[in-house]
Amino acid sequence: METLSRLVLHHRRLLAALFAGLAVLLALLQLESEPPGRHVVTAARDLDSGSVLTEHDLTRIRLPVDAAPQHGFTRPDDVVGRTVAGPMREGEVLTDRRVVRADRMGGYPDGTVLVTVRLADADALTHLRVGDRVDVVAVDQDADGAQVVARDAEIVTLPPAGDDTGGVPVGFAAQEEDALELAERSLDSRLSVLASRP
Repeated sequence: METLSRLVLHHRRLLAALFAGLAVLLALLQLESEPPGRHVVTAARDLDSGSVLTEHDLTRIRLPVDAAPQHGFTRPDDVVGRTVAGPMREGEVLTDRRVVRADRMGGYPDGTVLVTVRLADADALTHLRVGDRVDVVAVDQDADGAQVVARDAEIVTLPPAGDDTGGVPVGFAAQEEDALELAERSLDSRLSVLASRP
């Protein structure tokens, strides 16, 4: 035992270097054994359509590269303040199609405005999401007929779940002329939407 102790003391520097090298090697092997992945932002709880995201609504997880959506957000700061485009379940990944941009009219052609009108039938929006395109129809009860007021209008905002008394406010991206027509017809007609399968 005494001989072993003298041997260890004599070669203590060599042994220290050897153990340090082994520690580095083990760390590298551990890193290589972990599958490559990417951090993504997910919903920390169930979210209603129209919810404005706060830091408490979000969490960040690591997913294998193959499982991480290509357009998923990687930092919570990139989505705080944006609006959820449709209902989301806890754990769903936030992508560019799941939220509305902070500047809601950014990226639309020049002359596009946001017009918000009230639709008479909340059930018409059950299967629609922000980004969907619909035809807006005005039903004139006095004239006993219906007329398409705007064709292929893109939905920009949807209301959160709640009381729909008096109609449901929905925002559409439209050219100014169409927006004025929509606003005018909303005063004397009941508005609804028609959506067709793509």
